[in-house]
Amino acid sequence: MQDDYSRKLEDQKGLFRQLGIKLDALAIHEKDFDVKMRGYEKEEVDRFLDDVIVDYERFYAIITDLLDKYKEIQRRQAYWEEEKKTIAMRKPQIDTANAVDRRLVEDGIRQLERNLEQLKLQIRE
Repeated sequence: MQDDYSRKLEDQKGLFRQLGIKLDALAIHEKDFDVKMRGYEKEEVDRFLDDVIVDYERFYAIITDLLDKYKEIQRRQAYWEEEKKTIAMRKPQIDTANAVDRRLVEDGIRQLERNLEQLKLQIRE
């Protein structure tokens, strides 16, 4: 459990560095302030910082979710671009194959017509 949390914090730190964010949840949690006379109430500051940490965790979850969705969209787009290229490359081959088939059929019909004419001549003789 601790390893999972540590890994999550390291991932968060890496992402925040990429985004130029200085503070992460752990840095906020570990921040200590000097105590002076007439200073802030320590428990109140701690509660506030706990709320900030919760928000940071939510922001991190939202950002990573959005990045995952963005990567998925990019992956799908790349897949469809590749599919379009593949289809475009196949299309001329399919058209050529159809043209060859059509010529074979036409040649076959002409041959049948010639055979029929020859058969008719043989029957008449």
